[in-house]
Amino acid sequence: HTTGIPHSPMGQAIVEHAHRSLKAMLQKQKRGEDDEASLSIHQRLWKALHTLNHLTIRENATMPILLNPFLSLQTEGDSLKERAKVYVKNLQTQAWEGPWD
Repeated sequence: HTTGIPHSPMGQAIVEHAHRSLKAMLQKQKRGEDDEASLSIHQRLWKALHTLNHLTIRENATMPILLNPFLSLQTEGDSLKERAKVYVKNLQTQAWEGPWD
């Protein structure tokens, strides 16, 4: 086939696994909700990617995946971890406030 990563079978396997995971999540969400018919394909894709990237915690994980440490999510049994400090823009005053935990 003409698509893929040339001379990189491991890279191609990673891409195919990601596609399989995304397809499975789209099917799971399609079966589980009645309002899926009202969503556009772009909204369904965004919802599936958001779920996979931000709301998935692997079984027996000591830390949540990818961006979750920055969202201060913790798995059960983990001790309290230092969280990233953030600044927040107050939309009424247009001033930046923080840093906040």
